[in-house]
Amino acid sequence: MKKQLQKIVLSLAVLSTLGLTAQENRLMPCDTYNAMEAHFKEDALAKIRFDKVQAEINALRDNLQSNKAKTAINTYTIPVVFHVLHVGGPENIPDSQCITALAEINKMYARAGSDTASIAAPFKAIYHDTGIRFVLAHKDPNGNCTTGIEHIYDTRTDWDRNPTNSASYLFNGLTWNPTKYLNVIVVKQIVAAPGQVGVVEGYTYLPGTWGLGANQDAVVFAYGAMTGTNARSIAHEFGHWFSLAHTFGNTNNPGISCGDDGISDTPPTKGYFSTCPTSLSGNSCATSNTTWYSAGMANVENIMDYSSCPKNFTDGQTTNIIATLNSSAVGRNNLWSTSNLIATDVAGTGICAPTANFISTTGYTVCSGGSLNMKDFSYNGTITSYNWSAGSGATVASPNTPNTSIIFNTIGTSNVSLTVSNSQGTSTKVRQVLVRDGSPAITLPMTESFENDTIPTGWNVINQNANSAKWKQTDLAAYDGFQSFYIDGATTFANQIDILETPIIDVLNNADKSFTLAVSYAQASTSYTDQLIIDGSNDCGGTWKNIANIPATQLRQNSGGITTMPWYPQFPSDWRIWNIGNYPAWTSDFITSPNVKLRFSFLESAPGHGNNIFIDAINLFGQPVGINELTKKYAFSMYPNPTQNEANIRFTLSDEASVKLVICDVLGKEIETLIQSNLKPGEQNITLNKNAHLAKGIYIVNLNVNGATMTKKLVIN
Repeated sequence: MKKQLQKIVLSLAVLSTLGLTAQENRLMPCDTYNAMEAHFKEDALAKIRFDKVQAEINALRDNLQSNKAKTAINTYTIPVVFHVLHVGGPENIPDSQCITALAEINKMYARAGSDTASIAAPFKAIYHDTGIRFVLAHKDPNGNCTTGIEHIYDTRTDWDRNPTNSASYLFNGLTWNPTKYLNVIVVKQIVAAPGQVGVVEGYTYLPGTWGLGANQDAVVFAYGAMTGTNARSIAHEFGHWFSLAHTFGNTNNPGISCGDDGISDTPPTKGYFSTCPTSLSGNSCATSNTTWYSAGMANVENIMDYSSCPKNFTDGQTTNIIATLNSSAVGRNNLWSTSNLIATDVAGTGICAPTANFISTTGYTVCSGGSLNMKDFSYNGTITSYNWSAGSGATVASPNTPNTSIIFNTIGTSNVSLTVSNSQGTSTKVRQVLVRDGSPAITLPMTESFENDTIPTGWNVINQNANSAKWKQTDLAAYDGFQSFYIDGATTFANQIDILETPIIDVLNNADKSFTLAVSYAQASTSYTDQLIIDGSNDCGGTWKNIANIPATQLRQNSGGITTMPWYPQFPSDWRIWNIGNYPAWTSDFITSPNVKLRFSFLESAPGHGNNIFIDAINLFGQPVGINELTKKYAFSMYPNPTQNEANIRFTLSDEASVKLVICDVLGKEIETLIQSNLKPGEQNITLNKNAHLAKGIYIVNLNVNGATMTKKLVIN
């Protein structure tokens, strides 16, 4: 089976920050230390570098403390850029949401929050304006005008850190030079690590985790928490970016053991998760009085805790932040330099020419004569005019609107372009559409039983893993006629997917929309979770939608059951007819399309231990399943087949009949006559190849009843 990654979807209605709703226990507000530890395991030198950088920052902090320097001696302006990753959904938040989130963060660093008056003593007295201001950059690294907010169509919005060395490609091409910008990457969701409980809101890396200028030196945050005071959890991540630890130490797990962040005026604590005790006493980790607080006190409201009431920093934390901003080890000292503020144009207006971008909401492959819907996702400036165009004879429905549909008539490729403009300038985005032949190959009722010696015209076998096991025609078993398609499960490997694909089918113009197929399967054991997956496409194979996933537990019922012996169906009762027309996806997505392709994928869960699956008699539009009527009438069967020794022939006569049963070679030459006489009514059982006298090979067994002949192939191995 394909490994399904553990994903917990963020919900705007549920997701909050640092426990601000009734769903607090579902949150993992910050995953910074888990991310750092994952990197240290992958890079043995990273921890050495990190410790060296932290030692430098601590020395700067101690120097500031010993000189009793004020912590807010300057105003530090930090250029910020938001990179909003999206695939056209609600995660593509508007610029206004980024701007209001940044405003809330600035309030926290300026001691200007709406609830500062309620901060508990003595921590209210040691929370001052840090002097830090976060401002959107108005020039990008190339000197181009920017609003400081990028909107990027990118599937990395499902931010998955689980694959080994994933950080090497997750950040690639996204972040701007982190010695010049504080990068915030906004994503749809941060995929939970295996075994991790809770929705991850955000994370970053403390300075020194990565080298100078590394593109991983950024803050990653889930879009769902960027509303109102929820944005204070971004202020929390900025704190880590400035080298602040959690108040409960270097861990992501509060409430377990006493921890210390190394800051003199924040009490050691176990930390608080999604709670906000009204009393500051009872902190068993703070055992003695200090200049800043009394024994037993806790700074529950600290922004670097996990409590549900984040409100303040302390003077000591501010000193640590200022020390980090003066460190050259990871370039934080360059961020607020005069030259960098000019280069990033933080004083600019951000009134720019728009950056054109769009997507097709219905894919980039289409059948000839079909249409695609185009949706504008341009950004970076207010757009005053739109102009859509498409090549190769395509027809644009509304060329001067933000969104339009385009009809593609010519097979091949067509370039679609969107040009957007305002008084500041113009930008164009071009995407390519593949137009495939949409002429249906199947227009009338039919049953495909694979009786030819080659793959039927228009059908396709796709062996994704380039393994020897794939869909193959076989004459070892059949429901209708003498051949079927099968996969040898004993030679496949785990997670292999093999596909059998149909030609284009016109479903729209057939009154009967039925779709059935005969399947025979045996499960090797209950621990193997094989699946037969049936998908459909109505854009000539450009995109696929699932119709049915039939698990092994269902496939084996009324078929081969469970057996470790190689499975070969012998009787019609070994096959099960599946009516795919009963699945809702068939009705909702395909019955009104004149261009439908179907594919049958077998997904094996274990290597070399699965069993065989057979497909036959794929029936469309109500065509009667064409099982050989004579075979059905006389219940003609042969088993076992293949065999190394004897095989048994069984058939039933309703009346006395003239019967001839012969064995022929593959050229049709008779080798042995088993019966040539009149037989009375009833079930007949005949044994062939007694004493194993036939040589290994393929034979034809012909049963003639009153002049009508039925044929089966026999394999002796």
